[in-house]
Amino acid sequence: MKRRAIVIAVMLLVGFHLVAATIGAPAATVRLTKTTPISMAELDAEVAEYQQSAKTAGQDPSTIDPLQVLNLLINNELFRQGAARDGVKITDSMIDSAYASQKANLEASYGQNISDEQFSEVIKNNFGSVEAYRKMVGEQLMVDSYVRLKKADVLNKPVSITDTEINSFYRKNRTQFVSPETVKLSHIYIPFSADQATNDKNKATLDEVAAKIKAGTMTFEKAVVDYSQDAQSKNKAGDIGWLTMDNTDAQAGLGDAFFDVAFTTDVGTTSPVVTSLTGYHILKVLAYNETKILGLDEPISPNTTSTIRDYIRSELTSAKQQETYYQAINGLVDDLRKSATVNILYKK
Repeated sequence: MKRRAIVIAVMLLVGFHLVAATIGAPAATVRLTKTTPISMAELDAEVAEYQQSAKTAGQDPSTIDPLQVLNLLINNELFRQGAARDGVKITDSMIDSAYASQKANLEASYGQNISDEQFSEVIKNNFGSVEAYRKMVGEQLMVDSYVRLKKADVLNKPVSITDTEINSFYRKNRTQFVSPETVKLSHIYIPFSADQATNDKNKATLDEVAAKIKAGTMTFEKAVVDYSQDAQSKNKAGDIGWLTMDNTDAQAGLGDAFFDVAFTTDVGTTSPVVTSLTGYHILKVLAYNETKILGLDEPISPNTTSTIRDYIRSELTSAKQQETYYQAINGLVDDLRKSATVNILYKK
């Protein structure tokens, strides 16, 4: 009985060692300048992140292939070792600059300033922590710097876009190049005040002005000079530029009534007093354009001289540059793998 207990104990001990060896075994080892293991824990954590991202995007997380993720981890390690070998260094100040640039981009997209604390919260919500984000930024800078160092000949090749490519893109996507209904406006404007009696007086004044303009006893241009309180447009005969029907930001700021009058007043005529969300206006419609599909050599909008052709050329150029960049990265990965020893131990 005692011998049987010893045999069972030995079997359990051997089993424990086998399990421990499996758990502790690396998923791969990578050697370019030094041997670095990639642990199963690292792989599992990375796979879990990809699966979570897929789930968030409404995709099937089971489609994430651990072997593909492992190869990405291997490539990352090769980049780190290769960059260190070839003298690529990413400093804290470079990461600080990229961090600040990302904050500025976010502020530009929101149209308002964001405090450091608010930006930190955005980073934490999306990347787990500021430290994790800064580490990711550092790795991106390292890859970018290394690729530009080793593949400058590829990246510096000029990109050319032919007329055939532009025409083909336009034919396939012409229904996307639609100019919305637009009007060019001038206005006489008095903003709301905090005092309702003053607001009533201002509206009554503009009602009188609108009646005089309609009767022909006062010109719109003189009324702008005498009554408008919009400093930016006052010296331009009240010209406030083009308004597009699909401008949701302007509609939210001015209100539906302003839009309705702006797009139903005849060209060359003035409106009665219009109450917007910010004050009182008399509108004059200077020009009007129907909704239409734009031709290749027509301006993208009335406010710019850039044409649809210019836009397509820019888009195709960017796409080719991005494609070239990815080719350079893949080429560098191939170079590194040829000179490295990679041992994949993970089995599906």
